Amino acid sequence: MKKIIVANLKMNLVLKFELDRWIKNFLQQRQNVSFNKTEIVICTPALHLDNFVKELKSFDVKIGAQDCFWERKGSYTGGVSATAVKSLGGEYVILGHSERRKYFGETNEIISLKLKTSTSVGLKSILCVGETMEERKKDLTGQVLNRQLSDCLNNFPQGRLDKLLLCYEPIWAISSNDPVAPPTTDEIMTARLMIKKMLVRKYGAKLAEKIKILYGGSVNQRNIEEVCLNSGMDGVLVGKASLVPNEFLGIVKRIK
Repeated sequence: MKKIIVANLKMNLVLKFELDRWIKNFLQQRQNVSFNKTEIVICTPALHLDNFVKELKSFDVKIGAQDCFWERKGSYTGGVSATAVKSLGGEYVILGHSERRKYFGETNEIISLKLKTSTSVGLKSILCVGETMEERKKDLTGQVLNRQLSDCLNNFPQGRLDKLLLCYEPIWAISSNDPVAPPTTDEIMTARLMIKKMLVRKYGAKLAEKIKILYGGSVNQRNIEEVCLNSGMDGVLVGKASLVPNEFLGIVKRIK
């Protein structure tokens, strides 16, 4: 089964020449990389979505957005429509990222609304969940994950579980938080097991199998084996390392 490697470019490539250079470098280096064992997804700033679809989609690359609004259209100044993302050729969207929660005040209830809308238009939706360092120290990881999943998946249609992906994203491990080190393979496996058990309780074993679980948090070439392969995750969400095409594609090479 292919591993899903997702690039989260965040609010970067803000100058036109940065955007052009990233795409040029990616396409040059992509020629030397086989995607046979991976599904590559680039989640771009909304302003660049059309550019990425036109430049990369024909090279076996999926394109996604970093967020969407819970209404499809209307008087919502600044909102990103899931319908527009799909119409432009986007196939994925990231929801509930810790930075959205921190800087934009998003709650589990808001994320739940977005999740229902994004999957209703056919977008594969990556729901991020994870604990802070304080919660980790208090051994509350299980409780935090249970609450986030329970709230975010409240009344989520079972018929759309094939559009749902989960990303275990321990907030303390994200590179922008200057982590000492990412979680160990055992810690990631434990979190994966917790999530799996919660999904099985909620949906049953057969339906729970449809939901892929990724890892996100300071992923790079050096630790891809520990955080993804050895821990049995279905893929990774790559942040900072995705800003350098050579580094991002180096992660893809390591999957072999």
